[in-house]
Formats: sequence, C-alpha cells, structure tokens
Amino acid sequence: MKKFLVLLLSLFSIFTYAPNCVNDVEVNKYIRQKLDRDKTITFTNKLNKANNTLEGYSEEGVLCAVTPLDKQPEMIRLLQLKSTISEKKGKLKPVYEIRNNDNQLLVRSEYDLNKPINIFETELFIAYFDGKVPFNSHIENLIKSINSIKTEINYLDTNSKGYQTYVINHKTNKIRIEDKTIGSPVVTNFDIKTLNGTREFYSNSGKLKISHPLKNGVPHGEFKGYDDDGKLLVKATLVNGDFSGLVTQYNKDGSIEKTYDAKDFDFPNVLKITIF
Repeated sequence: MKKFLVLLLSLFSIFTYAPNCVNDVEVNKYIRQKLDRDKTITFTNKLNKANNTLEGYSEEGVLCAVTPLDKQPEMIRLLQLKSTISEKKGKLKPVYEIRNNDNQLLVRSEYDLNKPINIFETELFIAYFDGKVPFNSHIENLIKSINSIKTEINYLDTNSKGYQTYVINHKTNKIRIEDKTIGSPVVTNFDIKTLNGTREFYSNSGKLKISHPLKNGVPHGEFKGYDDDGKLLVKATLVNGDFSGLVTQYNKDGSIEKTYDAKDFDFPNVLKITIF
C-alpha cells in the first residue's frame, strides 16, 4: 500500500515533469484560466498504446501531461484514477482530490496559502523536506507561499485512514510534519534551512516510543526508546542515519539490563513498534 500511496502522490508531478511532450508554460496557463473561470478542473488518464505513454487530459479534452511508461512503468496503475483541483474556497484555499473510477475518495489535500501556487509543485516541496533535493530560491519561494498542507488518505482495502500534515511557522522558520501514512505516527520538527531538529515516533495510542535528533535532515545523535509506561528502555547513538557503538538496554527500575553492539540492535522488535 505504501508504494501505491507514493504513486498516488506522484499525481502531483505528472503534469509538470513531462519534458519534450507538452508545453509546461501553456499547460499551466490553461489550468490557471480554467480554474479562474470554473473554480475546478478534473484530470483523467488514458493509455496511448502506440507510444507506450500515459496521457493526462482535462475534462475538456486538453492534453496536459505525457508520461513515458518505459521509464516509469509503475505509473500504469494510475490509469484508473482521476484527480481534481478545486478553488471554490478561493485561490488561497485550494483542495486537491484523487478518486478511483467508482468515485471513491483516495486522497484529499487541503492547502492554506499566503499566495497562489502551482500545487503540482508540491512534490518539489515534499522532496526538499525528504532530503531528495537541495534548498534553492524556487523552493524558498514555495515555502514562503505555504502555511500548511493537510492530506488525508483512505485505505479502501483495510477501511482505514492515514494522514500527513505540513505546518510552517514563518516567524521561527520552522516546520512541523506529522505523518501517519503507514506504521506508527511520526512527528518531525526542524529548521527550514538547516533541517536540524527532532523526530519522534508514537504508538497508535499516542505514547512516545522513540526520539532522536536530526542533523541536516538525517538522524544523528542520541537515540532513545521508551516502553509503554513511558520509561526509558534503550539508548543508542546514531551517526549519519546509522546506529554506531554500543546499545544500552534498561530494566523497569532504570538499572542497566544489558549492553551490546549496535549492529545487533533490532529496534522495531525491541520497542514493539512498526516503522514501515
């Protein structure tokens, strides 16, 4: 399901990352004019067997995206989906939805903006905070334009929900990211430019299970794990995302139970927590 979720969220980008296939400037201009006129625009996908591409069209039949399936074969799974942008609440409160052919809602994202943006560039915003692209002026302008993004995911196969939120404090230049797309709830707080901060993992009942610092967006520093009663269960050291040195495990009374090499540390099992 997580891989499929990534595919769903990739719909943010297929209308802007199709080089040599569509004119991005003209497509963005058309989308803007359509939203100004009708307040909504819906995209569906069609398979072009001759060219082995997935093509995205507006409800007016305007070609807005072409995705080569030889380079991104997994995108074929998006064939049965449609997506809609709505600005019925205004340009600063757009809503983005992804639905299947039965019109069942899969993903809904609500935006709170300082100024209008091309919401398909959200992928670039997310990629920066995932450490996949470097900070630059374009990302800086995106960040300045966004107050928050709140996304809800419906898992139809398990009849459950997940969520992901990005909330920016422009006064402190910090961001809070809450993620419950899969596994345990995760809360990340860090500086927008340095990506230094903290990450915490919680149980589904809301109890803190793991905490560790972040340096340049990467886990680095003292790792602490807690039992269901909130007592310290384990300490370890993270160096650039990997455990290093010795792990110390504690008894309920706070005494040391044992120490062992970090390479033998199976923290999801020790802490009884699902990360992925």
